[in-house]
Amino acid sequence: MAEWNSENNSLWLRWTVGLFAALILLVPLGSRGAAVAQSSSPWQAPEDAKNVKNPEKTTPEGLAAAAELYHQNCMQCHGEAGAGNGPSADLLVRKPPKFTNAKLMDQVTDGELFWKMTTGRSPMPSWQDKLSITQRWQLVNYIRTFAKKAPATTSNE
Repeated sequence: MAEWNSENNSLWLRWTVGLFAALILLVPLGSRGAAVAQSSSPWQAPEDAKNVKNPEKTTPEGLAAAAELYHQNCMQCHGEAGAGNGPSADLLVRKPPKFTNAKLMDQVTDGELFWKMTTGRSPMPSWQDKLSITQRWQLVNYIRTFAKKAPATTSNE
């Protein structure tokens, strides 16, 4: 059996440090790959979430409050008019949906929008701990206004 000495210790230490450094460099690549894989799959809300009805009536006061929240929290990615073209949109792995697309918005329930806003999925943050239930429902109502203002489109983006 070889005797443990400073030369063996030095070789072992260099090997361990090299392995550790390689792992540190590979972990971000693996997590980025996981994020890309996750973001490329369709984002589906559970059926029970899709069926939840919006308890907030659309009112001018609610829309005004939601417009302010949207500009503070959502506009950066989703764009001024909800077209998915905010200043940060091009930096995202998964592009924000176009709330201006009436065909797409007709396929999405209020409960689904609320669930996605509540739970989040990278790069979309969860708003559960930042916005109240009422605020999130008001945002659903506000987001719905974008498709009504925009010209019809056939794209599902």
